[in-house]
Amino acid sequence: MRNQTTEWSITDVPVSDRTDAWQSVLSSSYREWQVPRRLPATFYARVKQHDFAGTEIVETVCDPCIGQRMRNHVRHDDEMYIGVQLTTGGRERFTIGGSGVEVTSGDLVVWTTDQVAQFEVLERLHKVTLMIPWSVMRERLADRKQPPTGGKIESRIGAGSLLAVHLLALSNEISRLDTSVQGSVSRSTLELLGIALSGQQPSSLFDASATMLRRVQDYILQHLHEDNLTPARIAEANRISLRYLHMLFQRGDATVSGWILDRRLLLCKQALLDPAYSRQQIAEIAFRWGFNSTSHFCRAFKEKYGCAPGELRRGASGSSTHTV
Repeated sequence: MRNQTTEWSITDVPVSDRTDAWQSVLSSSYREWQVPRRLPATFYARVKQHDFAGTEIVETVCDPCIGQRMRNHVRHDDEMYIGVQLTTGGRERFTIGGSGVEVTSGDLVVWTTDQVAQFEVLERLHKVTLMIPWSVMRERLADRKQPPTGGKIESRIGAGSLLAVHLLALSNEISRLDTSVQGSVSRSTLELLGIALSGQQPSSLFDASATMLRRVQDYILQHLHEDNLTPARIAEANRISLRYLHMLFQRGDATVSGWILDRRLLLCKQALLDPAYSRQQIAEIAFRWGFNSTSHFCRAFKEKYGCAPGELRRGASGSSTHTV
């Protein structure tokens, strides 16, 4: 006998009903969720659910969207579940309680359904999630007295890497796995999960500030060539206060303006060393990366690298001349 499998695709749903249908599918797959924004007509999603010895494996592909679990959703649950998610493609941001984490392809993340939560899919997402009732985990992992702490599991090395490979293989084979062996496979899966969780580091915990800092830095890098890239503009574009923006950078002993200046100087240095830019004037390179004063650029460059831009370029040109 094979495992019971349920498949769903949004292409089978009328456009006018797709938001409600997606909310219903999310709720049946990951406990109760709300979709607060109407989905565009072009939104795509498909979900495949597999029963797996008292747990569920959920394979999901979906376009960018937002979902949230409010306190009333948490109160409705008759049992807490632990979600173990392997992202195989795309990008997603979680907020659990008051903190968050961003995940991309290859990342493993653990979350629990007993907390207020929100997700935001940023790029078309492909993921495999093992949904485990806490009662099942507690029964099969006798040494675990408390639910796991939410956050990332290191998935590139060690037991976390083995768990990621195992979940991917399990999702590929679950529909062909005979129910007579699924109990043994489930025990092995949870034992491997227990080992991976035991090695979870504090740095793997959800960190909303670190996630926001990466988001802000991504925005800065996208607009680095614009000379009006001020802290006020950055804060407004990312919907945070100016005070919070400065605090994000202070955690890393940096300032917003200092971080921008360092990145601009680095890109100018790389251009000065690149033969592809040899015909461009130094001023052109400086203006290309957001400087609006050649003298300011030259002073900042010499202070950072210990030589003038022209000296660096001449040195690189001389070195290339003598290269065989």
